[in-house]
Amino acid sequence: MQSVGVLALPNCLLTGVIGPLEIFAIANSMATDGTPVFDPMDIIGLKKGDTINFSGIPIPVQSTLEDAIPDIVILPPIFAELDKALDNRRLIDWLKARHEAGAIIATSCAGSFLLAETGLLDNRTATTHWKLVPLFRERYPEVDLQPRMMLIDGGSYVCAGGAMAWQDLALHLVARFISPEVASTTAKLLVMDGTRHVQTPYFMFEQQEQDHSDASVHAVQKWLQAHYHEPLTIDEMAEIAELGTRTFLRRFKRATGQTPLSYLQQLRIESARHLLEVSTKNIEEITGLTGYADSSSFRRLFKEKTGLTPKEYRSRFHRLT
Repeated sequence: MQSVGVLALPNCLLTGVIGPLEIFAIANSMATDGTPVFDPMDIIGLKKGDTINFSGIPIPVQSTLEDAIPDIVILPPIFAELDKALDNRRLIDWLKARHEAGAIIATSCAGSFLLAETGLLDNRTATTHWKLVPLFRERYPEVDLQPRMMLIDGGSYVCAGGAMAWQDLALHLVARFISPEVASTTAKLLVMDGTRHVQTPYFMFEQQEQDHSDASVHAVQKWLQAHYHEPLTIDEMAEIAELGTRTFLRRFKRATGQTPLSYLQQLRIESARHLLEVSTKNIEEITGLTGYADSSSFRRLFKEKTGLTPKEYRSRFHRLT
């Protein structure tokens, strides 16, 4: 049997605390010999009394750090005041101690920051929510971050990417400690997608002006958002910036972290994603509307960027009206 402790931290997602426990309870009921595998299951808090989650709902704490010794520690998504959790040395030291005692530390979304703060991810592979990637890389440069991945199992730790990836995390642990068959049956019973391997279909490109002070680059970004569907050249962009081509390329990369063509490509793919979600236009129409001339090349590029073909993307994300 594996004892489980889910940390209820201030501003965490309630679903990230309760959800895994419900999945484990359902999986336990399917154990072949009738003996629950995930047992006991516990909600752990920083102190006695309720923990207030991000939605303002109190979570009843069953144990505190001082008296909890779970075999599997689950860190849920944290949606606000992450810095306060990272500055809590008592929490970080407890995670280190549990790891040293042989516990598996399992995280989803921003929970990976807490594991990285212990230093246990240095020179190891991890993932986190796609939107938190720049902050994670800045803060933990020694970690081999793979943001495209939905889940990474490092043996003594498991990281899941998105805010709702606690579902993928819980199902993975069911497969690891009970069986893949039970994990598959649990996913089907709950009508969950148990086959997500990458986060790329969920990435959103931030089209707003980047956090930099280069007015020339800002002017080009604003112009591109209105003209991304037109045939464009680097020389035209440099002219908008009122800079020489080489100077423009250098300053755009420094300000945005991308080349102008990569940035333009992101704008076009984001527009294509939107059209696939909200319209019934066919792929050839969307190809032209987003600035591409060849639908075959567009399909290849779309799959490279999102991990799905345009048809697969529309099937998964088209908004019913």
